[in-house]
Amino acid sequence: MATSQAAYLAEKTIGHDGSAITAQDVTNYGGEAGKEETMKALCWMGKNSVEVRDVPKPKIIEPNDVILKVTGSTVCGSDLHLYHGTVIQLNKGDILGHEFCGIVDEVGSAVKKVQKGKRYVASFQIACGDCFFCKQKLSSQCERTSANTTQRAMYGGQTAGMFGYSHFTGGFAGGQAEYVRVPLGDVNLLEIPDGVPDEKALYLSDVLATSYNAVHDTAVYPGDQVAIFGAGPIGQMAGVFAIKAGATKIIFVDTEPRLTFIREHWPSDHADKLELVDYKKLSFGVTNKPTVVSKLKDLCGGRGPDAAIEVSNTSLHRL
Repeated sequence: MATSQAAYLAEKTIGHDGSAITAQDVTNYGGEAGKEETMKALCWMGKNSVEVRDVPKPKIIEPNDVILKVTGSTVCGSDLHLYHGTVIQLNKGDILGHEFCGIVDEVGSAVKKVQKGKRYVASFQIACGDCFFCKQKLSSQCERTSANTTQRAMYGGQTAGMFGYSHFTGGFAGGQAEYVRVPLGDVNLLEIPDGVPDEKALYLSDVLATSYNAVHDTAVYPGDQVAIFGAGPIGQMAGVFAIKAGATKIIFVDTEPRLTFIREHWPSDHADKLELVDYKKLSFGVTNKPTVVSKLKDLCGGRGPDAAIEVSNTSLHRL
């Protein structure tokens, strides 16, 4: 936590780079609740510590803002990085959550498409819709929603702002709360059709889009043999999307109990395309024993897979 706080103080001292068109560091709507109307929210309180607290409700602070009354929210695997304190620039009291949907409670004066009372699912990233990357449909790299200087220094650039993911990505309060402020609401909210429950709509906020684009951007072609490193929810959906793209073999590299879960839940009409590799049962390095690499070659005619998708656990943004 000390490193995270030091990184945050350094960012405050250096200052943001001025590229963002929306307010930065609005992570808890004012800290401790006072006379403001309050709500319940899940707050990060330090390494391995979160609490449901009473905090001020969000308000419209910019004309393009939308206030969403949250009706559904999920926990992402990447939230564990926040929980364990491996993402820098988290502050005590920051509201978590980047997968959420709900009913519009209030709209800013410049909002044109989003309508009060309708249901919407939010994108985990916050995009402007007009910059170079947004026009290329690469909105996770939006140039105008995060102005974090530390991220630019570490990586040579910045991602888009992200809900509930520390000041390192703009400092936006997340959706594990009763209400959430959605900046640039016309761009970052997708209307949910009637008949689609929250439990399904929530997939659009992150995991479905992540897995689909992993397959699309990797350019999986008909007839390809695809190795997927990581058999969690993202990996499982990537496998299904790869099948839809025409892949003839899907090889999951992971260990138990996930491999058994895959076997039990894999689409039965594509059972002949599934291969499972337990890396814990294989060797590594310079050896004559079977390794993941040698196993993949054996399963793919001696040449290895046509495409590989890495969706395993990782911890980024460390100092």
